[in-house]
Amino acid sequence: MNKVINKILTDTPNLDSEGPQHGQGSLKSGLAGSASQISQQLLSARTTATALSDFPGSPPEHLEEAYGIQRTSLEQWPDSVAGWKVGGIPERLRNKLGADWLVGPIFDRSVKQADENESIAMPVFGGGFAAIEPELVVCLGNSRSEDRMFIGAEIASSPVPAINDHGPTAVVCDFGNNNGLLVGSEIADWQHIDEPLEVSIWINDSLITTKMLGGLAEHASPALQFCLDHAARQGRELAPGTFVSTGAITGIHEASIGARSKISFGKWGMLRLHLTQADRLTLENQSV
Repeated sequence: MNKVINKILTDTPNLDSEGPQHGQGSLKSGLAGSASQISQQLLSARTTATALSDFPGSPPEHLEEAYGIQRTSLEQWPDSVAGWKVGGIPERLRNKLGADWLVGPIFDRSVKQADENESIAMPVFGGGFAAIEPELVVCLGNSRSEDRMFIGAEIASSPVPAINDHGPTAVVCDFGNNNGLLVGSEIADWQHIDEPLEVSIWINDSLITTKMLGGLAEHASPALQFCLDHAARQGRELAPGTFVSTGAITGIHEASIGARSKISFGKWGMLRLHLTQADRLTLENQSV
């Protein structure tokens, strides 16, 4: 375990060792931008919970290379994968990249259980990117007919302040711009529910937006299937109990540390959360 952390922190080039402390300011981004350097600088920024001034180098041109960087980072990350977030690729880039969706890992310690009567702390990278995304979360069963669905929220956060502006390949490199998943109440028998679902999100007591979904399976199934197909292409088994967060329902809602949010899924329940500064990872709270 100690070797894992030391490698992440000492192998990273061009970092400002005399720069700002945890949660403040930014680290200098490297200029070389090779695949290994991109991985190491993103890992270092995440483990120290410190923002980068920009994406470390040039993002890959192709998704295949971006997923290679993601795999390299996964091999060094000291936490197990509990699930996968699925995010939409902008329509104007789908033909170029050859995909409608992208995926990134959700780590075990970043998954929180919601409580309708309590606001749950969800960490993000101060000085980086942070957003709240209402989503439907599928928990895989032994077969597709046994998959379960829950209301939820993805916490999108990256040490790179404008990660989405750098495009989908940059997002893939940095764990899909994910830093947490809040899982709420279950929607029983979801595959047979065709009634509409109204989803609303408030941030700091202001209603941000409301969206009506035509059906649960209609919304979630395309992203779920993409995640399953992608895993198969990667030779990755998705075991029962794996979470799949099936994409933003109402949009990507940027917010800052201290922001408080509530998300209504109508009769299926409510989520309450607030954003906090991510902690610097320490040896005591890590496992390989």
